Amino acid sequence: MQPSLEKLRKFFRLEHENGYSNSAIIGGLAKMLDFWEGEARADGIQEEVIQAVVQRLRSYDGLSPQSRADALKGLWKRIGETYPEAQQKPRGVPHRRPEPREAQVEETQQEPPPAPPPTEFTQPEARKPERPQRPAPPPRSESIAGAKTSATPAALDAKLTVLQGIGPRHAETLSKLGLQTLGDMLYYYPRRYDDYSQLKPIKDLFYGEQVTVIGTIQSVHSRPIRGGKASIIETIISDGTAGLRLSYFNQPWLANRFKPGDAISVSGKVDQYLGRLVMNSPDWESVEVESLHTNRIVPIYPLTEHITQKWLRNVMKQVVEYWAPRVADALPESTRSSARVMTLSEALMQVHFPDSQEKLKAARERLAFDEIFYLQMGVLRQKIDWKSVEARRFPVSDEWLETRLKSLPFTLTNAQQNALKDIRLDLDSGKPMNRLLQGDVGSGKTVVAALAAGIIASNGAQAAIMAPTSILAEQHYRNFTRLLTGETGILQEGQIRLLVGDTPEAEKEVIKLGLADGSIKIVIGTHAIIEEPVAFQDLQFAVIDEQHRFGVEQRAALRTKGTNPHLLVMTATPIPRSLALTLYGDLDLSVIDEMPAGRIPVNTYILRPQERERAFTLLRGQIKDGKQALLIYTLN
Repeated sequence: MQPSLEKLRKFFRLEHENGYSNSAIIGGLAKMLDFWEGEARADGIQEEVIQAVVQRLRSYDGLSPQSRADALKGLWKRIGETYPEAQQKPRGVPHRRPEPREAQVEETQQEPPPAPPPTEFTQPEARKPERPQRPAPPPRSESIAGAKTSATPAALDAKLTVLQGIGPRHAETLSKLGLQTLGDMLYYYPRRYDDYSQLKPIKDLFYGEQVTVIGTIQSVHSRPIRGGKASIIETIISDGTAGLRLSYFNQPWLANRFKPGDAISVSGKVDQYLGRLVMNSPDWESVEVESLHTNRIVPIYPLTEHITQKWLRNVMKQVVEYWAPRVADALPESTRSSARVMTLSEALMQVHFPDSQEKLKAARERLAFDEIFYLQMGVLRQKIDWKSVEARRFPVSDEWLETRLKSLPFTLTNAQQNALKDIRLDLDSGKPMNRLLQGDVGSGKTVVAALAAGIIASNGAQAAIMAPTSILAEQHYRNFTRLLTGETGILQEGQIRLLVGDTPEAEKEVIKLGLADGSIKIVIGTHAIIEEPVAFQDLQFAVIDEQHRFGVEQRAALRTKGTNPHLLVMTATPIPRSLALTLYGDLDLSVIDEMPAGRIPVNTYILRPQERERAFTLLRGQIKDGKQALLIYTLN
């Protein structure tokens, strides 16, 4: 039975034993609705059942004892119809009326038997005193191997107020960190870790290190400062090898918490005062208490005002222990085995409270694997969706293309010819092209894109080329004009235009009219192409240079200017093929890995900061030979 229903049954049983006097909870049963409603949603209880309980109990105080009995019995009967397990009798425990306290003395040391269903409640002869019952403690964390991964989506969507110790005020503060649901907490990873798992003797400590030590309290003193408005608690601990002074500013209650002879574990940074090693306000715990904050690898979370690390770690421990084993793992066992990653439940537990550096590394690998895996699934879904629509075909004959290639003042490299072949096949496939053209600066990507745009224009349609800067757009405009007009005979000069932010308003209007009536076949520009109210008569081909410089919405906006236009993305960024399939998994890939004849190869060197003088020596030599150098600095 869900914990929220079990808790409700206990309240109903206690109300029955109290003669339906609305005293099972101080202030009446309606007082429990605020926290019970959240717990029920966290357990995935149906909303109509939750609302039935809320409505019935809100009016409970105004009913007579007999009406209250009928109300609870009817309510539990309705719950039992939806959740039959709520009506099942516990094995081996007969349903009986509660016995007098004297008859239960010997049973008080044992766990009390489960409560009988309220449907079998009978009016007691006399009201019997009953010790208030505490709410059931949270379930202990289950082992990863035996945990059921069946948490419903409603559970992780539950508000943080379902957690013990988090009220509306704490929930509002946590929302500043983006934490509003249990799922947010579970995936709120530490920003770093302090490794306190390796204990050191006090005699081996040195200034500046983060350590954990265990020692026995030798003395405790309180010293007033600032005229008595504040105080410093100083205590000396010893582990038999040496002593260490601990100082806590304005925490007077520690004078009563620290007792000479008690063993404590302290963790923090070793400072120095008057030549002696000290710790200022280190985390501490009794060695008998299971350590969340010391003696282990401690997670350090991003914080906000009024939230402390220790408090947040306690809340995280509560969430992780209960919910991590119940998170459904989307990866099947076969995938996890082939990828050699741990289960999602174990990864979530280890990334928050790692048992070792090795398990922390494995947890991070699993979570990183998920991010890349789902990213690839998303981009592949985009690719499938894009390929599922129809696009216009743009065939050209080999003779047409050969004539245009012969008119060029240079010969295409084999890599350029292969890339052009890929694009021709895409344009004649009947499906929208979605291709990434990768090649180093000077490899000849522009001529390939220009010939592809020429194929589109020769079929009467339009093309748009979008560059990240005005300078690059102007460079493309000159190259496209040189390659597609004149001897190639593909376009006339006025059919290729440049549209950037600095274009005069009068010229912009002329360009807009030309694009709308189809007289302009190719427009080259920056974001002005999509920001201006530009309408195309028949946009069928879009080229985006350096895709990483544009946002997703900007690229999508360019596509919406036409009806399923073909898309070519160009980049000079050297991307390994495996990474390209991840980052650009929705794009087919063509690589120009060959430089045109006569091009001087570009040499790239990486120097460390301590090798700066080598770079300056090289520059001096180049300048002495009459050459130039360009130094590029970051803005800050």
